[in-house]
This record gives sequence, C-alpha cells and structure tokens, in this order.
Amino acid sequence: MGIGITAEQRELAEAVRGWVARVVPPEEVRKLLDSPPRAGVRPAWWDAMAAQGLLAPHLEGGTLLDLAVVVEEAARGTLPGPYLPSALASVLLDRAGAGAEAGELAGALADGSRIGAVALGPGSLTAVAVEGGGHLLDGTAPPVLGAGEADLVVLAAEAAHGTLWFAVDAAALDIRTHDSADPTRPTAEVRARGTVVPAGRLLELDAALVRDLACALFAADACGTAAWALHTAAEYAKVREQFGRPIGQFQGVKHLCADMLVRVEQARALAWDAVRAAADGAPEVRGMVAALAAGTALDAAWSCAKDCVQILGGIGFTWEHDAHIHLRRALVARQLLGAGDGHRTRAVRLAAGGVRRELRLELPEEAEAYRAAAREAIGDARGLDPAAARRVLAPTGYAAPHLPPPYGLGAGPVEQLVVQEELAAAGVKIAELGIATWVVPSLLAHGTAEQQERYLLPTLRGDLTWCQLFSEPGAGSDLASLRTKAERQPDGGWLVNGQKVWTSSAHTADFGILLARTDPAAPKHQGLGYFVVDMKRSAGIDLRPLKELTGEALFNEVYFDEVRLPADALVGEPAGGWKVARNTLGNERVHMAGQMTFDTGLEALIARSADLDGAQRARIGALAAEAHALACIGLRTTLQQVSGLEPGAGASVRKLVQTPHQQRTAELALELLGPAGAVREGVGERAVHGVLMSRCLTIAGGTTQVQLNVVAERILGLPRD
Repeated sequence: MGIGITAEQRELAEAVRGWVARVVPPEEVRKLLDSPPRAGVRPAWWDAMAAQGLLAPHLEGGTLLDLAVVVEEAARGTLPGPYLPSALASVLLDRAGAGAEAGELAGALADGSRIGAVALGPGSLTAVAVEGGGHLLDGTAPPVLGAGEADLVVLAAEAAHGTLWFAVDAAALDIRTHDSADPTRPTAEVRARGTVVPAGRLLELDAALVRDLACALFAADACGTAAWALHTAAEYAKVREQFGRPIGQFQGVKHLCADMLVRVEQARALAWDAVRAAADGAPEVRGMVAALAAGTALDAAWSCAKDCVQILGGIGFTWEHDAHIHLRRALVARQLLGAGDGHRTRAVRLAAGGVRRELRLELPEEAEAYRAAAREAIGDARGLDPAAARRVLAPTGYAAPHLPPPYGLGAGPVEQLVVQEELAAAGVKIAELGIATWVVPSLLAHGTAEQQERYLLPTLRGDLTWCQLFSEPGAGSDLASLRTKAERQPDGGWLVNGQKVWTSSAHTADFGILLARTDPAAPKHQGLGYFVVDMKRSAGIDLRPLKELTGEALFNEVYFDEVRLPADALVGEPAGGWKVARNTLGNERVHMAGQMTFDTGLEALIARSADLDGAQRARIGALAAEAHALACIGLRTTLQQVSGLEPGAGASVRKLVQTPHQQRTAELALELLGPAGAVREGVGERAVHGVLMSRCLTIAGGTTQVQLNVVAERILGLPRD
C-alpha cells in the first residue's frame, strides 16, 4: 500500500503502476541515460498521460491526494521527464488566485497542451516594474527541474518590496539543459535577459506556499523512489544465493530490509498528511507538516536507494542495473530541496512557536445512530475516577464495546469510535486492564462457558487482576523453547514444575496465564498448554522480586514447585496453548486517533530548542517527525478499519518506530543536562531514571531484533532460516 489508503486511491495507484509499466518500460527509461531529453521536445508519452487524466487529477474532479498517489507511482515506475515539476506548477497556478489567466494556464497543464516547471527560489533573478503593470526580469534562477522540456516556467524574482512570482513562457527565456546527475529527469539553467512579463502573469503566491507545496509533492515522489528500492532489494534477497542459501535468510539482510520498510512507512504517513495539510491547513501548520514530511521522505529515498545498492551487491553498482537511476533521483531531489536536517530544524522552529497539527477523524453519517445510546450509558460514569467508571460501565458493555455481548456491544469500528468520542466529551476515563487486555480475548475465543462466567465480567469490572507467565530464562522472545512442564494427573488435573521470569505484577495479581509444555515430544509450539493459575491460593508458587538496572523491582521470578492445578485450569486443548496465546480477537479493537502527540518529554525539548545549537534542534526535529508519523500511522490505520479495509504495513511497524523514539527522547533530555545529569539528585534524578528504564522498551514484548525478523518474513516475504 502506498500514500493512498481509500479503495479508490488504491485502485488509482494500481492503474498508474500498470500504465507506466506499459507505456514507459525500463528499457525506454534507460535510453535516456546515454541520450537525455532534448530541450523543447515533448515526451512521447505526454499526450497519452493527459488522455488518462493523470497530469493534474486534482483539477479534473480529483483531490490533491489523488495527485500525490499518481506522483508516488510515477516515481516508483521511474517515469522520466517533467511530470513532477509540471504537476507542481499546476497546483501553484491553481492556488495563485491571479485571475483568469492563471486558471487558463493551469488548465493547459492539465490537458497536456503545455508543460510546466517551477524554480524553487529566485537565485539571482530580479524584477523591476515597468509601465503598463508588467515587470522586467533579469538574472538566473537556481537549477530548475524539467525546465528543458517545459514551455511554461514559474519563476521567483527579487523586487523592491520582496519576492514576486511569475508564470513565464519558456520561449522568452534562455534555457539550457544541464548535464544532470539524473539524465532521465534533468535540471536546466533558466536565464532571463531583460524579459518582459505582462501584468497578467504576476502570480499571487508567496515563498512559504511554494516551498510547502513543493515539499509535499517531492515527499510523495520520494516515497515512490524509496518503495522501488525496498521492493527491489527484498525481491533480490529472496532469490540471490550465497553460501548455499538465499541471502534473505541472513539476519543482517532481513534487518536492513525491515528497516527500509520502517522508513518507507514513516515517509508515506507524513507525506499523506503533508498533502492533506496543503489542501486545507493553516499556513503555519501546513509549513510544519510539510517540513516534517520532506525531511523524512527525502532522506528515506536517499538512504533506501543506497541500501538497495548494498543488498544488490556488485550488480547494484553496475550501469546496467536500474538501482543507480533511483539513487540519482533521490540525490537530485535532496539537493534541490535540501537535506533532512534543514527541514526538521524549520519544523522545530514552528513547533516552538506553538504550532501543532490536530488529526481529525470524520465519522460517517451512520455514527449518529449510536450516539444517543452511548451518551446515556456513559452519563452514569460522569465524575467517577477511572476504576469506578470501569465498574459502572463494564456490565453495560461500554467498557469494552469491541467485545461480543454480554461482555461488550459487538461494536464495529464506527460504533467503537462513537463510544470513545462520547467518553472524551463526558470527561470519563476508564482504568486500563493491563495484561487482562490479552487474557479476555483468549478466554472468549477458547474458554469454556464456566471459565468465561467465572473470570470475564469480574476482570472487565477491574475486580480481578492478572499477570502473564510466559517468559523463561532460556525462552524470552523464543517461546517455543519453554521448559516449564505441566504433567496431567490421574484426577485430570495438572502438576506444574519450572521457572518463569520477567513477570510484572506477579506479586499483586489474582490470577496468571501460564504457558507450559504438556508434551515434551511435540515440536516447538505444538506441545504447549495455556492455563489459568490462582496466584493467591496455589501452593508451591515462590515469588522472588527481580531487581532491574534502575534499582527497582517491578518484575518477578516465579518458581513452580509441584504446583497442582485443577482440570478446569486448562484453556483450550492440552497441546493448543500457542493458538490460545496468539488469539487475534483483540485486533478487532479500534482506537481513536487524536491530536498530534508530543509527549511531555518531547514538549520539554521543543520548549528549550531556541537555546540549543543546530545539531541539537535537528535531533529534536527527528523526534518530532517520528511522533507525528506515529500519530499519522494510527489515523491511517483507523480510517482503513472504518472503511472495512485491511490496514497496511504501517500498523505492523509502529512498535519499531515507537520504542526507539521513546529511548532517543529520554537520552537527549539527559544529554542536555550536561554535568547535572551525572547524578541522581535534583533535575538529574528523573532524567537518569528515564534513560535507564527506557532500555526495557526494545526488549519487552519481543525484542527489536526479533520484531525486525517478523516484519521481514511476514510482510516482505523473506525466507525463514
């Protein structure tokens, strides 16, 4: 899945991908490496693209997001020539608000009768007003992408009262195509020698709008480049063999491909929101989101293109392979708009001034059918603390509306979101369930009627608390290596012996969910049982606090010494515990995506950013980009669930973004304290604890390295070891 997330946008992306592959196949693109496009000569495919309505879909009944979808797929297909700059020109002319002539020029770009290009700054160009309302242009613009094939160029020039923007006929300018770093999409030198521009060609644009729209569309283009690099690298890793097996089986290659996917998904999420903000956002918000998108996407294209060459090895370093074309694309785009740190620093400056992006979710009309009942049920919980609110709402189903009745409402995505909106409107917060969040779906799917009656409603009320007894000293992420044994007894019960570790809340929990080996002869996951353990009344359980590197003891070691469990402690089949533990009913839950979230730590960094140096501000900008990408990924996932579509890869990579983000935020906060951060006193105490505690984030719930393997194998299809 690309930038577009609706069914229509997905269909559009597929159609564009197929069209580019048919009309401009790779061998045609490669011809341009030795014979670049000639100045003033239209691409052979231009009229065909116009006939498809793809040159400016936003001017033909579509949206700016539709244009971004086309831009992304055109880049992924290595479409040569001036498509990107002409698309940008059409957006600028449409937004210029300079009367009928600008609108006519935009229409000419849409129907293909003209080709546009845009200078991203004035360079040495100056504009002097002349009699009759026109302007006289002199000087040279900075390198202009696609100007050699354009017949209309949007130029900036310095005038007496600031920068002015003009739509200038190419025939009135001296244009020389450069020996470009990307011969398939070259830049050009554009020079004005006393060029008179009529008054009607003065555009009502400002530099900030031009920059932001360029950032948004160049980010979409960069997503296409990065996606091609990711796909090419992953597909090659599946078939290229070294040392007798595909290189995709080597963990280093898997991790690199998975990390490329993480970068691509962050870039897509940010580019998506940058285009949305460009369409309807306030100028400051538009600027911040565009800067975050450009900084992330341009760097993602550059780094993914480099990593693609790395995975391809020697063949990737040859002229014959297409990898260098995409590397050149990424290089040129990054040089024209600037590397990521500059954009990220700009975003931080805006954020420090109070700019925030609120991500709104527009619910469909059907939502109103659920609102009155939700408001009435939630009214009884107004003014209660979170634990009391849970006790009141659990019997009504409104504490967990995604669950089936009688424990929930059996609510679909839209009704769940209505409930969340009404809870927020009423100021009602419901206490979290902790580990029970995973226990409840498993008992619903695999528990007996008696087990469900005994445990579910008390758990949902918050009367019962749980711990998870999975990890062992020799089985952390690899639960298939569990050694704790559960042996069936003549009375049908079970005798458990073994050790569990890293068990949070074991000393306070009422019950625990235990994975233990029921069949030592069965392979890997096939011989495991899933049990409910009474942590308060089961004889033979020895709890030992486990002191962590912070000096605290939040976790426990749990020893089972001849612990007897009744027959009805087993959930599901004796050897079906892995299936129970992996139950996915919980995935039916939909979360409301809220305002762009800069957590307390990041907000503190932003607040002091004005006093920091450029490198430190850029690091804060990278953290802001990650935070906003996470929020956008969450919103995109929710929107797809509401529409009945399968979420894309973004939902699967969230943890790989979030946990390192939290670690980096804590580490920068400590670093900025200087010597004060060397002691656990005063301001240093909390910062030191935050850094030390953050080390568990990339371990708990599956280490980052294991998660990278999972993403590489399940999403990218790389072979298992």
